[in-house]
Amino acid sequence: MTKKRFAQAYSVFKKIARANNKNTDNCTELTSLKNLSSTNANENDLNESVKMIEDADNLDEKSLSAFETLKIFFRSKKLILRTLTIMINWLTNSLVYYGISFNTSDLVGDPYVNFALSIIVELIAIIVTHFTLERFGRKIPYSINMIMTGASLLCVFFVPPDMGFLVTTCALVGKFSISFTYNTIYIITGESHPTVIRTSAISVCQTFARMGAIIAPNVQLLGELYWYPMPFVIFGACSSISAVLFIFFVSETKNKKLPDTIDDFINY
Repeated sequence: MTKKRFAQAYSVFKKIARANNKNTDNCTELTSLKNLSSTNANENDLNESVKMIEDADNLDEKSLSAFETLKIFFRSKKLILRTLTIMINWLTNSLVYYGISFNTSDLVGDPYVNFALSIIVELIAIIVTHFTLERFGRKIPYSINMIMTGASLLCVFFVPPDMGFLVTTCALVGKFSISFTYNTIYIITGESHPTVIRTSAISVCQTFARMGAIIAPNVQLLGELYWYPMPFVIFGACSSISAVLFIFFVSETKNKKLPDTIDDFINY
């Protein structure tokens, strides 16, 4: 629609409606789109050369190199700060999620029971995520759960050695909250970037997430070799820092019109 290809947009929406058995006769938005497509069709008949130029522009946009995409990021300080913050949060989510998961067998109690409890709290977090994001938006629930992750894991530092069950409890609370944020960060990343670089931004953030997954087992070894609470302290500190950065540099995106271009994003 940003390229004024209203006829194709109208056709796509009609196919979606038919696939879902929806009646579009009283849909004013589709009626307006149909009228726009008719008007645009007349203009296209008179301006075929313009269409060819637009097709060439579309081809250029699809074939942007990695360097050209990187230059787009540096056009806006706001975009750089937001993207870097989200990258750090991706790394933290992956680091903490896999770190807690790998550490489940080392917690006090039966390892099979601990593993089952870890799965249960993650499933609950996934269900809670759906209803929470629809009602309260993205930023507040994400920030609260990221802070809760940091607080619960840092609490392990203060647990006496003879109360290992509290360490297990803190780890399960952290697993619940980090599962919530891990599911949420996908939505936030897509909604926080303009359309022209959205897929590139998600790809770069996924790369940072894989880095966190690689680091996580090595952090766990620090607890086995030096000091048992060390992995939890590292995970808790990373979560707390990520939460603070997220609060300051990432805005709410629920019910907001997503920007299509960099200029739209700057004025967002």
